Amino acid sequence: MQDPFSTCKNPTPILTLDETGSTNAEAMRLAISGEAGPLWVNAWRQTAGRGREGREWTSVEGNLHASLLMTLWVETRELPQLSLLAGVALAEAVEELPSTMGNQPIRPCLKWPNDLLFGAAKCAGILVETTALPSGAFGCVIGFGVNIDTTPAIETRPVTSLAQQSIPATPMALLSGIDRALRKRLAAVANPDWFSQLKTDWLSHALPTGSPVTVTTRNEAHSGRFMGLDDDGALLLEDGTGHLRRITHGDVSAGGPVV
Repeated sequence: MQDPFSTCKNPTPILTLDETGSTNAEAMRLAISGEAGPLWVNAWRQTAGRGREGREWTSVEGNLHASLLMTLWVETRELPQLSLLAGVALAEAVEELPSTMGNQPIRPCLKWPNDLLFGAAKCAGILVETTALPSGAFGCVIGFGVNIDTTPAIETRPVTSLAQQSIPATPMALLSGIDRALRKRLAAVANPDWFSQLKTDWLSHALPTGSPVTVTTRNEAHSGRFMGLDDDGALLLEDGTGHLRRITHGDVSAGGPVV
């Protein structure tokens, strides 16, 4: 994987829209039409925001709805690792924001692959989408939806916002922090052990190893103990017999029987 920011000076350009259907869709449209990026597509409001597995993402003014467009020369097998990289960058950006709680640290948690939680409540989601380009590179879009001021409801799961966690912020301040964190992370991909370090940093924000979790896909659910990440970023789930299952897609929730 090559650093897509190597020829782009700070700050990354931002295209800000009053309203759009989806910043991911707009960024992907630009990629297909020839825009190489890096470029942020930011919108104050989305009318058709979406998350992983085709879920709706409710978008209101005051929260962050922004997608980063990049052109990546990368092996196909490395593309899923971008989700973990984006999650760590978001967590680091949030941790840099000042808190009204003074010196008390407020540390978010990452739920595989990249949902940002406080306790069990979801605060942000990330949607990574890619398309193969005629040049042989990939057009890559990383979309961030972060509850800053408002907490739109999500069926069957608790939600929270940065404001509710005593972290005041504005969309542009948070976007600036995410941009810095992503640049730092992507600059490291030239190192042979870059993913090993990323995996360590991701795990430092995750549930403790051995925690019971349930992974739900469209067709089935698997319960067991979270045993970390495989060398490519797949989730490792241990069942009651000690068998390790590699999970490459699905929705993770804490708890459930270890079977």
